[in-house]
Amino acid sequence: MKSYSFCPLCANRLEQAMIDGRERMFCSLCSWVHYINPLPVAVAYTVNENNELLVIRRAHEPAFNEWALPGGFLETGEEPSDGCLRELMEETSLEGKIESLIGVYHRDVELYGSLLVVAYKVFVVNDSITINHELFEAGFYPQHLLPKVRIPLHLQIIRDARIIQRPAFQQATS
Repeated sequence: MKSYSFCPLCANRLEQAMIDGRERMFCSLCSWVHYINPLPVAVAYTVNENNELLVIRRAHEPAFNEWALPGGFLETGEEPSDGCLRELMEETSLEGKIESLIGVYHRDVELYGSLLVVAYKVFVVNDSITINHELFEAGFYPQHLLPKVRIPLHLQIIRDARIIQRPAFQQATS
């Protein structure tokens, strides 16, 4: 996120001060405070009727050429679940249905700074994929043939989704 040097309201030079327990930039003239908020992201843990997981190989940074889960930034006014399904459609042409929330995660990444990531389990009936320019490839894989996903957050989402989908009696005995 771009840091401000001047107040966007009155154009006064910003100063640094401890506000609400954090170092923040603020305007001493009009009291505007520069809060640096995370960017919202939605990620789709997508399965088909065979319970195979969709993974994509990224064609752009961040994580160029890495296997990942589909997802991307939410747009202004967009519900996270809608953004998740939109990103899935844009990247793979797949229409899905949200089954459940997997989790909400915070990550700091070099390229974009602070991210708030909302991950959903998505189910698709028609798993015929057409990729867009953001991907090199995409496919559904059974767990034992899954390409190596190395993005730590995506690995966490995959682990969390698998814990959630186990029956309660298995979780208690594990």
